[in-house]
Amino acid sequence: MATALELSPTEIRGLCQRYFHQDVSNSDTGFDIVNYTLKPTSDAPAGYLGSHLYLHVTLKLHNSEEVRQLTFFSKSAPVGNESRMEYLEDFGVFEKEIAVYQNVLPDLHKACAEVAPKCYYADKNLLIFENLADQGYRMGAGRDGLLTYEQLHCCLKTLAAMHAGSIIQEQRTGQKIAQSQPKSVVENAYPSDVSPEHMRMVNFQNACLVLKEFIKLIPKYQSKLDYVLENFTEKMSFIFEAVKTSDVYQNTILHGDLWANNIMFQYGRYGEVPLQCRLVDFQLARYAPPVLDVLTVLTIPTSKEFRDAHLSELLAEYYRFMTEFLKRADLDIARFIPEQTFYESVQKFRSVGLIESCLFCHLVILPPHCTQKLTSSVDGFNDFFTNKRIEICLEAFNTDELYRSRLVDMIEDFVDQFVINV
Repeated sequence: MATALELSPTEIRGLCQRYFHQDVSNSDTGFDIVNYTLKPTSDAPAGYLGSHLYLHVTLKLHNSEEVRQLTFFSKSAPVGNESRMEYLEDFGVFEKEIAVYQNVLPDLHKACAEVAPKCYYADKNLLIFENLADQGYRMGAGRDGLLTYEQLHCCLKTLAAMHAGSIIQEQRTGQKIAQSQPKSVVENAYPSDVSPEHMRMVNFQNACLVLKEFIKLIPKYQSKLDYVLENFTEKMSFIFEAVKTSDVYQNTILHGDLWANNIMFQYGRYGEVPLQCRLVDFQLARYAPPVLDVLTVLTIPTSKEFRDAHLSELLAEYYRFMTEFLKRADLDIARFIPEQTFYESVQKFRSVGLIESCLFCHLVILPPHCTQKLTSSVDGFNDFFTNKRIEICLEAFNTDELYRSRLVDMIEDFVDQFVINV
């Protein structure tokens, strides 16, 4: 199985040709490879589902003798960690992401607009992209994982372009993406046709156990604790039904993993208002109603106070963006997602954003001293996904104010609306 360190000179030449929009089959490249190196990124830590590296390539151009330095961003499966690699292979994340970048996103970009970084190389466990940082893109949130109104508004436009591009592409080809590219949208986050012993089901159950430990520590639920704990996991499990391809609503390609670190924003020279954004990490892509992505991105990186103030307006803005993108392709949104149907889907799936928030955030906003325990060693990763998740998360809940306040905010919103008030 190839790793980033085993890229051949021919493969390096090919990805540079793609960068320069050249025919890869043509041996007359107009440049020579002087050298290339791979180095860990300094500003982006290794993720739970991969390692991040910069690929630096030095070229000499034939026509001018000019020496050019190119920098690419690469993501590879974690090297030297068999347990995490086994988890990833069972999860199917690299196979899916490669399929999305190779077979889906290029057509969507042509159909509507660019929503993701250009991918220049992909194999079983390595992806190499344009380096968005060179173009002024950066993550938009701090450790609290919260985004601003302006950032979310910008993200919704990009998200609408992806969803509209999915519809436009299907209209042009006459074939559903789920049929033409099934590997790109197989459900790997919340599969419903697996045994209770499947790792994703065990992972979900373990997450719910952690969240119920948190609920036990929230004062407002003490008088109703037995009822809340008894019904919590069942209400959370709605996610397994919600993510299925719908027989009722329009389906599109979905990102499926929209927390703050998977959204990169480009800013102007002076302002903090983002000009545009790109979505990264398509490891959990699916084919389902687009409102699932919308509710997720308007919930995970926001607080209840923010949603109470801005949710309705931002939902309307997303629908406006979708209307405009489809109109540019001479398509009427009413054929696919009538406005009334869109808001019906908001009501049907409104718990999804909070479910995803609880499942994601109990992990992704852990304080650094806790994340180091689970990423620094093989035992740490195994411990988190097996027997020490409750211990690690309770330590964070009891000692870190930011972690506790964010988790309480989302748990209370979910329990108040969907466990008690049903």
